[in-house]
Amino acid sequence: MKISLSKALLLLCVLDLAAVPLRAGTMLAQEHKPFSEAETESTFKHWTVVPMYSYSFFNKGRQAWQEEDVQMFYSINRQLTIGGEIDIMERPPSGTNIYYSGLASYYPWKWLEVHGRISICPNPTFAAKQIYGGGFQYQVMPRIGLLFDYLQSNYIQGPIEQLTPGVAFNFTDTTYLTLRYTRGWAYNTLEYNYYSAVLNIGMPYKGRLSLAFSYGTDPDAEAGANSVITLLSPAYTYAIFYMQPVWKDLKLIAGIQYVYRLNQSGGELYQQLTPTAGLSWRF
Repeated sequence: MKISLSKALLLLCVLDLAAVPLRAGTMLAQEHKPFSEAETESTFKHWTVVPMYSYSFFNKGRQAWQEEDVQMFYSINRQLTIGGEIDIMERPPSGTNIYYSGLASYYPWKWLEVHGRISICPNPTFAAKQIYGGGFQYQVMPRIGLLFDYLQSNYIQGPIEQLTPGVAFNFTDTTYLTLRYTRGWAYNTLEYNYYSAVLNIGMPYKGRLSLAFSYGTDPDAEAGANSVITLLSPAYTYAIFYMQPVWKDLKLIAGIQYVYRLNQSGGELYQQLTPTAGLSWRF
């Protein structure tokens, strides 16, 4: 239930980001740079479509997971973007759950961005019934931004709430670092913390290399045929992604995420390896 680094990195690769926080699930990428001044109203592209696919391998005899996701964003103007998402998650033996989401991002001023999302899963077996989230980014200095996000996920077992402040350092227009801390409360009885960092490096031919790391405890659902046992467990998460434009408005993205999760006594619970591929098309 921790922030998905693979999804976060995919989104930050898709849109031109000025600062890159990790965010739970697929929060609309709230850190995109203002559209290029050279892009006139007649050439302004309103639509962005982002399909992606991931496959998770496990050890310890665990069955593999699959996930298919399609997002569509519509920029009404240079300040307001709205979007929708369908996220299909296949996690045997618990079955298949589908999220339907609405997202929005708004710049009331060029130095302040606010965003929000609502996600619904009609028949959850492992996913949240509803997810509500929102936050902002405030550019306090030309190269420093302050970030904050709130997320509430309502599971069958109970609610999970997260507060995630952060800071972004823009070293250049294409190289930047984001550091974030998450404080969470699960099912009205458990508290947890974790830390994350993302480094983005501009590459030749407008490519982008994204490196991420997080560590901390979070709720982990042990899915079984007839029951779900929920506990807090620590995990190390590493991710690397690369984005490469192949056409003026088409970008290809590929990456991999590795999770090493421990049990409460400190031994290995499982390892997870998740390759992901996707693309972004503006039109």
